[in-house]
Amino acid sequence: MKKVFFQNDAELLAALTGSELERRRALQHFFENPRLLQWVVRQVRMQGGSEQDGKDVFEEAFIVFERQVRTGHFRGDSSLETWFHGIARWQWLAFRRKQRTTVDVEQAVLPSVEQTPEKILISEERRVILQRLLAQVGERCQKLLGLFQLNHSMREIRELLGYSSDQVAANEVHSCREKLKKVIHQHPESLEALRAY
Repeated sequence: MKKVFFQNDAELLAALTGSELERRRALQHFFENPRLLQWVVRQVRMQGGSEQDGKDVFEEAFIVFERQVRTGHFRGDSSLETWFHGIARWQWLAFRRKQRTTVDVEQAVLPSVEQTPEKILISEERRVILQRLLAQVGERCQKLLGLFQLNHSMREIRELLGYSSDQVAANEVHSCREKLKKVIHQHPESLEALRAY
């Protein structure tokens, strides 16, 4: 494929949302930028991952990036590179969550005196109740509250979810927290069950 150079994000975005041939050339141009892979690998390694983990995250982020640009999720509030960084961060979080689940299963031990079958069952029931409540606030709010719970800054949340400013991200987090409170108050039996545990 002939090498094509783009002067700025506007040209690149036009190609990414253009014909199939333009889109392929734009993707090739964007992802052959060595800084992108280096940045992702560096971020992953700084957080305890391996170089291979970084390459895997890069590839997953590439797929998500292409789909989000193609479907119009990118609104131009940041550079395409910053948008990609946000997606890569999100993919690394998802990757770690999957890894943690695998490690938890592999390292599972028989219940100790402190970890009785009753306590395990109660913990699982509590998780199910919380998931049921969270499902009622919608997928967007679940993502937002998850990032907020993981102590992400408003800037990181803005970049990861594509909000126009930190203030908009903060407003959305506040709105979702209020929505969750409302759902909890509409289901007092769930609240009582959670308190009992």
